[in-house]
Amino acid sequence: MSSDEGTSVDAPLPAAAMGDEKANLTSKLLSDPGLMQAFGGHLESLIGSKSSYIDSMPKSMKRRIRALKKIQVEYSHIEAKFYEEVQALERKYTDLHRPLDDRRRKIVMGEYEPTEEESVVKCEEDEDDEDMEEEDEDEDEKDQGPKIVDVDENGEPLDEEPSASKSDTVKYDQSTQGIPEFWLTALKNVDVIAPLIQENDEPLLRHLTDIELKHYEAPLGFDLIFHFSENKYISNQSLAKHYDMKIEVDEKDPFSFEGPQITGCNGCEINWQKGSDLTVKTVKKKQKGKGKGQPGKTVTKQVPAETFFSFFSPPDAPDQDIDEEEMTDEQEEALSVLATDYEMASFIRDHLIRKAVLVFTGQHVGDEGEGSMFDLDPEEAMAMQAMQAGGAGGANPQECAQQ
Repeated sequence: MSSDEGTSVDAPLPAAAMGDEKANLTSKLLSDPGLMQAFGGHLESLIGSKSSYIDSMPKSMKRRIRALKKIQVEYSHIEAKFYEEVQALERKYTDLHRPLDDRRRKIVMGEYEPTEEESVVKCEEDEDDEDMEEEDEDEDEKDQGPKIVDVDENGEPLDEEPSASKSDTVKYDQSTQGIPEFWLTALKNVDVIAPLIQENDEPLLRHLTDIELKHYEAPLGFDLIFHFSENKYISNQSLAKHYDMKIEVDEKDPFSFEGPQITGCNGCEINWQKGSDLTVKTVKKKQKGKGKGQPGKTVTKQVPAETFFSFFSPPDAPDQDIDEEEMTDEQEEALSVLATDYEMASFIRDHLIRKAVLVFTGQHVGDEGEGSMFDLDPEEAMAMQAMQAGGAGGANPQECAQQ
């Protein structure tokens, strides 16, 4: 039916018209920030809340749901046992990896020269053949006569402006020992670690000879140990960082159990040679004069500097008993920094140490869909560095190995 004004009152809209109406409403919703914010807030309020469907169940069904939840708690405890056995296997196989770690270190450091037979990688034979052909072509080009160069109007050769890639590339030849800058290159190939490495850090990181993993059973945890050759920057032979772990089902919140957790970490004291401390920098600051017209004094002081080596001075972890709503801004920032730190440590432990050559060559791409370190935002790494450079050192720094 229609009214006198010709406007439909009772007649339903055709299917096509209803589709257009839905599209228009959707468009209006998406283009209205206020509506989207309100809708998003409503969705957030539903997360973690009980379904009205559950609330409407009869008591007998609710009892069955509670029984299933009790079974779920048992699942969590069995899963914890599973992860305890996994940790035991990790300790066992880390020890089995030691001879491989040592062979890799000797090749990287030039202490051992692998034979042709030891250098054959079945999956890369064709690629190696192509590389050899390219080298032969390069040699042929060298024998084709003098190089043709551009000259100016007076017949003088024009100076070539070296490209950034040429000037930054280190030149190696057949006399080069080992694989120089192996670990520095590998670290710089990890997106979340690269921003932490400053230009001033690189000379010391060129002396990095190995990164070692050491597991502990009781209390549960692991060390990341960075070994260095003799250098003019630090007297330490190695720098270590210890991580505490736990595999426990929280009886207050058993459904949140997701496996092993890193609960804290301690760095170590770095013994810098005089004038070589990369964690601080000297700045000059002009003070105001005491009286009108009197010039102020210029004073120098040391302030924290951004450096990769702040990694060994983590911030203190906030008390785990503190409610998130009661945390100060500093505690929240420290918690965020430590979360990024723990993910970095997990990547170094699970990927970098075991697959160092693939990270070095850029062939390692991380675990897709599992929070790969390559997917982390480098800004988080910068925030971590800024926080650590602020002078907040982890409690009870352990002794680092001395020469």
